[in-house]
Amino acid sequence: METFVALAFSAAAYGAVLALAALGFLVLFKATGVVNFAHGDLITAGGYIALWFIGDLGSAPVVGYIFAVITMGLIGMGLERVAYAPLRRRPHLTVLIATLAAALVIRALISLWQGSTPQRLPSPVDGTVVTVLGAPIAGQRILVIAVALVCIAAVIGLFGYSSYGRQLRALASDREAAELYGIRTGRISLAAWALSTALAALAGILVAPLSSLDLTFGFTIMLAAFAAAVLGGFGNLWGVLVGACLIGVIQYLIGGYVLQDYAGILPYVVMLAILALRPQGLLGRTAARL
Repeated sequence: METFVALAFSAAAYGAVLALAALGFLVLFKATGVVNFAHGDLITAGGYIALWFIGDLGSAPVVGYIFAVITMGLIGMGLERVAYAPLRRRPHLTVLIATLAAALVIRALISLWQGSTPQRLPSPVDGTVVTVLGAPIAGQRILVIAVALVCIAAVIGLFGYSSYGRQLRALASDREAAELYGIRTGRISLAAWALSTALAALAGILVAPLSSLDLTFGFTIMLAAFAAAVLGGFGNLWGVLVGACLIGVIQYLIGGYVLQDYAGILPYVVMLAILALRPQGLLGRTAARL
């Protein structure tokens, strides 16, 4: 029983992190139609900026986390101005290549700034262990789940009940009609890049204390988040959340109990199998909606 509880918390924490990162993909895709290949390096950058605030500037971990997320949101807006706005009318493949170039630049800048030696991000709950049904659970995993649930609820509220969410849905449904109705696509795009980057940073910051920061830290998270988005039905809000939870369960519960040696690749095997039977994903539709 203790093993199951420990693995269940690990699966929930991992799924929560993937949900945040995948929501970052979704917001940007809905607003611009772009899949951002710099997402993984933005996840890494978020962790390093939080480390800079805490380690170099002496901020408390919580304050460092908040400042890092805000900083990354501003960086996302700058990235939109540089990598997307000049190419808005160009083919999506051109923009995709631009995001790939941005990823390489971000990784090179992080390497020059922090080097390649793995580092650990401090946590506000360092050393805290909570016993649940006899199983010791790291306090950071509980923090990850709690913060992610609050942020996911906020994003759902933003999509469903705010003016921005309504404009975003209109833009995703028919961009030309939305522009004719006076929706300012430039502002929506700028806000989407900021929110997407902030979500990526938050995902990296929350999971970094459980592992170590290095130059490829965010790449693995990005791949798993992208798999979650595709598995659930790319462009579908609830599909993204279901896909993230499913990957957490597959990797930690099934992989932890049955196929320990293959836990890392199990989510991708399942994704390929499901997409072979249902190419639009689990909750995807011919015209995906939020």
